[in-house]
Amino acid sequence: MKRNLFYLLPLLLTLGVACSPKNEVVPVAQPQGNFTGTFGALVKKASGSGYDTVRDTIALKLTAASLFKVAADTRKHVASYGGFVYNGYYIQFNDSSAVVPGVNKFHLKGVYQYYYDGNVFQLQRNSNGDTLTVQYNLKKAN
Repeated sequence: MKRNLFYLLPLLLTLGVACSPKNEVVPVAQPQGNFTGTFGALVKKASGSGYDTVRDTIALKLTAASLFKVAADTRKHVASYGGFVYNGYYIQFNDSSAVVPGVNKFHLKGVYQYYYDGNVFQLQRNSNGDTLTVQYNLKKAN
């Protein structure tokens, strides 16, 4: 009896593996389209202690070719363009626009955590130094 069970065990293991659920890889939807919304940052005050909140409105275009463009220069954010890469958790922007010395405005560059559901596109980057956090809350423009 034990001998028959010994020969049956590999068959049962093979059957168990074949019937187990498969881990299917679900593709991550690429963020693309025209987005508008707010940009915000928490920045250390120049004098004294504490932080100031910086806010502005921006327009962002993401293409299927993994290119981005911040449409217009605003009071706190510069117009920029370049490429981006993404996965299910992070998106990285590589700014190709020229950096003007002495202009203290924010650029869309670096690695951000993001959320995208096909309509809402949110980005956040935490930092150390003078800027604690940078956030973008954008919605797809029609």
